[in-house]
Amino acid sequence: MKHIRILACILGLWFISAAWAQQPPGMRHMGRHLPKPSATVSPSITVQADTARTVKFHDLGHYPHGTWAEPWGINKAGVVVGMGDIASGYTRPISVPLFGPHAGKWFDLGTLGGETTATYAMCMAIADTGMIVGHAPITGNEIIHAFAWTPDTRKVDIGTLADIGYTGYEFSIAWGTNRSGTLIVGWSASGMDSDSLFGPTADALPVVWTPNVAWKSGQWKLKWQIHKLDTTGFEGFGPWAALFPNDRGQILGIAVGADGTLIGVLWTPTSSGEDWKIKQLPGAPGYNTVYPVDMNNNGEIVGDVLTIDTLTGEWTAEFPAYWKPTDRSGVHFNVTVLPTLGGYLFGAGDGEGINDVGDIVGGSTDADGNYYATGWSTKDPNFAPKLLPSPRRPGSWSWASKVNHYGIVSGSYGNETVPENAAVWTLR
Repeated sequence: MKHIRILACILGLWFISAAWAQQPPGMRHMGRHLPKPSATVSPSITVQADTARTVKFHDLGHYPHGTWAEPWGINKAGVVVGMGDIASGYTRPISVPLFGPHAGKWFDLGTLGGETTATYAMCMAIADTGMIVGHAPITGNEIIHAFAWTPDTRKVDIGTLADIGYTGYEFSIAWGTNRSGTLIVGWSASGMDSDSLFGPTADALPVVWTPNVAWKSGQWKLKWQIHKLDTTGFEGFGPWAALFPNDRGQILGIAVGADGTLIGVLWTPTSSGEDWKIKQLPGAPGYNTVYPVDMNNNGEIVGDVLTIDTLTGEWTAEFPAYWKPTDRSGVHFNVTVLPTLGGYLFGAGDGEGINDVGDIVGGSTDADGNYYATGWSTKDPNFAPKLLPSPRRPGSWSWASKVNHYGIVSGSYGNETVPENAAVWTLR
């Protein structure tokens, strides 16, 4: 199964690397050890020895008669969402609850009328309200639209920028929603394909969908309204992607510069509450790319800092990072480069998820270069990484995507006999 990550998707517009296609599922391009940058750091790190006694692993497998599954989100109630194949071989947005009468039962949310074997039919995120967002092919199979799913409305096509006058922007991706399910974010593009999500000549603009409730035909109807997010002051950047909103209305995003490096941005609601103001996130000295991924309701952010060769597109360093707000406005930050399982600035790693109590999850390389699901905590002043255990066989790997309020982590693992299985870990 080909594991597509948003960073590789965007950079694919500029760089085509054969090495990327050879990466195993769940892993991004591995960096190399670099000199220590002058960012906030924790210089003496060791992996916690009691991890196996405190963290529990649970194998969720995959959709019945499918071959692989990849979770991307989990909510407070313990419902996991993501993507995987079904018996027909088609890729579908799928989900599985961990608790209740349907615990362990996989659900296929279907598509918007089309079918695909590519990995762009996904559930990307789930709110604590149970609303699921993602994207899937419409009738004809070639065009992808964002959707929102609730138990009452089922799956609803939430539209593209073409609906409000942006000619040619007929594709849309829903990538994230906040805990309360009041905002959906993503992007709308002029094209995409199974490898880049955008297509080699496509443009993409950041968008947010807001709910519009109206009384119609004797009942209340919910309709999602798409808006282009402001990019004033960042002319020359693009394509764009909005990745995650929190319940304070802040929205994380990224954009590509003319040289192929990425910047991280934060949109903050204006005083009117009807628009967002954009600000660039700080990077860490020694790295030319910032890739924020997730944000909690305290305004804390996790993601990656990278060094990218602007001539070849090769990644020469990639490490997980944590942004902590330094003022009450939540728009100024200190950046901490997090250690990997192998040590500080060893190998490579990714920060993928953070909850409101300060649990951070992702993946990193150990001392032997193996890539495994990893946890950190903002309550640990040294950010000592925890190995999140998974089945160990030759060629094994694991990856953690998100963590909910109770410390339940979604992710996946694989090895020479398992292409990719869904998994969860319980941190406490």
